[in-house]
Parts: sequence; structure tokens; C-alpha cells
Amino acid sequence: MGSSEQAGDETPERERSPFAKPGFIASAVGIGLIVVLGVVVVLTSAPDGKTEDDARPAATASGAPASPASPAPKATASSAASSCPALKDTDTSEGGIADLRSIGLSWKKLGPLNLPLSQQSGPAVTDGQVARCFAHTPRGALLALANISVRSANGPGWRDVVEQQVYPDETKAVYEQSVAANRSDWTSDYPPEFGLPQLSGYKLVSYSADTAVVDLAFQTPGGKVLSMPLTARWHQGDWKQKMAPDGGQTELAAPKDTIDGYLLFPRG
Repeated sequence: MGSSEQAGDETPERERSPFAKPGFIASAVGIGLIVVLGVVVVLTSAPDGKTEDDARPAATASGAPASPASPAPKATASSAASSCPALKDTDTSEGGIADLRSIGLSWKKLGPLNLPLSQQSGPAVTDGQVARCFAHTPRGALLALANISVRSANGPGWRDVVEQQVYPDETKAVYEQSVAANRSDWTSDYPPEFGLPQLSGYKLVSYSADTAVVDLAFQTPGGKVLSMPLTARWHQGDWKQKMAPDGGQTELAAPKDTIDGYLLFPRG
């Protein structure tokens, strides 16, 4: 989907780097970057380590698949928001985002990627791959963007995340189409010499009661860093990720030499 690399020393670093290869940063047709570091990760396992085969109905004694139970009706966005429990994080000051230890930050894997969560700032509710109900604070917006940006483009439940947690404007359908068309296998797309990128740092660019912009930094074991400024909108009682006009997650992704200047996520 991306343009081919040019040979020779005149090739710009952005074209030579893995961040610009097909499957990382989308082509000039306007899809845009659709997932962290542009790596489109297809996870063959369902959440909590179950494979897709595990999720299929078990066979009956006769050998025929058991009839699945009738699914419960999906909650609408408004009913889902009303079901969010109150969270302890009520600090709306921008300076509070520098303190993530006090909200009991921990980490949960989605496939090979680590995502942050907190009992005080959210997500308060996890339903399959959807992790929702974040505090109406800068820290809540940070954790919402860290989760939605990865969950909406990876794993077997990505469409549920897009449906429930992407801000509903004209870019939502374009984003969903781009993810469906360009998801691929990280093990082949991402060069092993760079290692799998992980969420490492963040900056709060701006915050108001209805809009937050957070710059997330993803870093590989080899030190490669990508800046991903993402936008969240407060909508129907929760943070939703607002996609870029071209349907990508951001138009401002950029490689960095170091992670200097970012606040680092606490580990352990």
C-alpha cells in the first residue's frame, strides 16, 4: 500500500526507516497512519489468551457444533456511558498528568503489546476487546487514547472498538475501511532488528473539558521512537478517539532521535 523505497544514498531517512515502509505509514492516497508506529498488528488470539478456535462453539456429542446462545443486544453509546461507574480520579489540572503512580497504573497485554490501565482513571469496564469508561480528566484521556489507538486496529475485536470508541464523525467510516484493508502480520511487517515498539512516553499537548490532545511516544528496544499526537473528544459520557481528516489516527506522526522531552510511563 505504500510507495516503494528508492535506492541509493539520496533516499531520505523517512523512506529508508521502517516507519515509512508499507504496513507502517500508509501511502499517499490518504489512508494515513492507522496504528502505533504504523505497525498493523493482526493478533490470532482472542482477548485473555484464547485463540479464535477457542471462541468457537464446542461440538455436541453428535459431532455437530453446539448452537450458540442468543447474543445479548448491544448497548447503545448512550446506555453504555450511563453504565460507567464513578472513578476516583477527579483531578482536572494539567499538571496532574505527570503523576501516574498515585492512580495505581498497571499494564495488560493485548497480544504482544502492553497497554496501561488504572482502577482510578480507567478503563473501569472491559467487555471483550472494548475497554471503556475513563475518568473525565487529563489522565483519563491519556489512558483512553493509549488503549483505543491500539485496540481499534488490532486483535479479533477491533471492529467493536471502532464502533463504540471512535468519535462518530465523517472520519470514522474511512478509518474503519483503512484498518480492514491494511491490517497485516506484525511478525513479517516489522523488521526483527528493530524489535516490537511499546508505549513508553507521553506529553499533554492541550486539555479542555471536551477535547484532549496527547502525544504518545512508542519506542523499540533498539531506541527508535515515533511521536503520535492523538485527539480525544468527550462524547456521551466517555472519551472517544477522534481520527484525522484523512481517516488515519493522526497526520502528525514523526520519528524522533530520542525519547527526551516526554514523561515516561512508570513500570512495575
